[in-house]
Amino acid sequence: MRSKGWISVSRFVFPLLVFPLLLSLSVAPAWGQTEEGVPDLEQAFQAKIDATSPKDLDAVVKLCESAIKKGLDASGLEQANQLAASALFEQADKMGREIFATGARDARWRIYRTQALSKLKKAVTFKPKMGEAFLMIAKLNALPDGDRKESLEAVEKAVELAGDDREQLSTALFLRATLAEDDQAQLADLNQAIKINPENLDAVRIRAAYYFRKQEPENALADLNKWLESDEKNAGNYIQVAQQLMLTGSKFDESLQREAIRILDKAIKIDPENSTAHSLRARINVIGDKLDEAINDVNLAVKLDSKNFEALLLRATIYSEQEKLDEALDDVNKALEIQPYLVNGIQMRGMILSQQQKFPEAIEDIKLLAENDRTNLFYQRQLAMLYNANDQPSRAITIYDQLLKEDADGSWEGKSVGKQLGIMQRRAMTLRGRGDAQLSIGGHQAAVKNFDEALELGKAIRELEESEGVEKLSELDDGVLNNLAWVLATSPDDEVRDGERAIKLATQAAEITEFKQAHILSTLASAYAETGDFDNAIKWVEKAIEVNKADGEAAVDKTRTDTQRESLHKEYESYKKKEAWRELQNVEEDKKAEKENAPDDDKKDDDKKDDDKKDDDKKDDDKKDDDKKGDR
Repeated sequence: MRSKGWISVSRFVFPLLVFPLLLSLSVAPAWGQTEEGVPDLEQAFQAKIDATSPKDLDAVVKLCESAIKKGLDASGLEQANQLAASALFEQADKMGREIFATGARDARWRIYRTQALSKLKKAVTFKPKMGEAFLMIAKLNALPDGDRKESLEAVEKAVELAGDDREQLSTALFLRATLAEDDQAQLADLNQAIKINPENLDAVRIRAAYYFRKQEPENALADLNKWLESDEKNAGNYIQVAQQLMLTGSKFDESLQREAIRILDKAIKIDPENSTAHSLRARINVIGDKLDEAINDVNLAVKLDSKNFEALLLRATIYSEQEKLDEALDDVNKALEIQPYLVNGIQMRGMILSQQQKFPEAIEDIKLLAENDRTNLFYQRQLAMLYNANDQPSRAITIYDQLLKEDADGSWEGKSVGKQLGIMQRRAMTLRGRGDAQLSIGGHQAAVKNFDEALELGKAIRELEESEGVEKLSELDDGVLNNLAWVLATSPDDEVRDGERAIKLATQAAEITEFKQAHILSTLASAYAETGDFDNAIKWVEKAIEVNKADGEAAVDKTRTDTQRESLHKEYESYKKKEAWRELQNVEEDKKAEKENAPDDDKKDDDKKDDDKKDDDKKDDDKKDDDKKGDR
């Protein structure tokens, strides 16, 4: 059999690892003719040549095992071990490639990994110095839910066994870097991997990510540009880099915006009809306040791909900024037709509806989000704000009370600075919202208490930021300052009013907003009126009227400015008469009275709404009861 020759290179394709073994056998057999395992080993080599399936490769391994068991000399034993290891690695490598090629998206990938690892562990029993097998063991275990310890041990072995194979050593160092928990160790391995093999572009790309994490975008860009140069015609790579720039942990400043635009310009030059590239460039121009350029790009993105729901949402954002609320709502609805359960789409629709004063519809959207994510306190806070805007402050207060329990006073103590600031800021926002809701039902003393605590928290936040050397300190909430000043200036309750303090607070709010907010200037006027300084009261209410007029001329929807102007003129007339302004609201009582005085047909409609509201309240109460039962 051997005299006829073992192989024909033109007919058979098999791993190079096996070729020198077969060649040595065709020239001068390495094992003794008397060894009993020789026939099985010969069959194993032939089976390897003929193998077309994993089952065939399993047969190769079994023949090698049989040959070893029956007996081979030292050279034959080495070749049997090498052949068996090669057959096992070939099977594992194929499964590994399938896993990595699909990004572990195949639902069966964990099964493949288990099978591949089993083959690899057996391979290294035949060939303990098989570096590529240890490298694959490390890669597979580095995937989600893998054995991290086993991965680290395998990659260390791969580094040790790489020897003079620079490409394998570079790959092993790169993999070890991805597993490293120490930043310095990670960077050292990445640098060494790139030094040994400058073409290791995976290492180059991961080092760029490292530099982004370390707030070194210039170094990151140098690496990413090298990666881009390796495949200049791939528009997707340019898009990926632009996205990374946008997600950098450092401030996405003008220089990075320009660089991202430059990179996307190249992507669009390569692929002019790439909808994603156009929508991403539009997003960056929105960040840079270049809305005209952004709208051109996003229009083209939607034209190129009518199913690009992200582009539709972006255009809705731009329209919302431009107060084109009908157009914005139309785009959001189109996006939700494509992706019905798109959370940010539902949230944006709720926001637009609230801007249109369509509070009941907005409430339905945010309730849907809140019910599907009970742990998301942001949705609860939004819902409370909408209830207050919809003249349902009592419902808002119920939610705010629960939020205050979640972020209890002092609950931030002992936590990291970042967590402290987050809890304090959330509590301050909740207190402000609760104060606003109390104002809506005439609870002035309760409102003052809430605003005061929110203001103290704002000061504590600034002090903490100062102690930590934060470069840009948080401003005090001009809304808290204004609303507290307003109630101190206009409450009919003598025990609540404090004109001097109201002037101080309103002045602070006006300074923060650069004297460009009509409602704050109105508050300042009312504060002066409370102290009897009607000259200054008239001065500031006139200034408020001027600002309101300018805002109205610039506004697309003039409803808000028209309503505000009417109120400002009433205040102005009051100050001319040297009468301080007094205000006591109870929107729920007003609503009740309005209903009682309404025509019968309107009452029926209102009764139906009340029944619907009661049903909603009962559902909410039932859900709370279920939650409590679950807690118990």
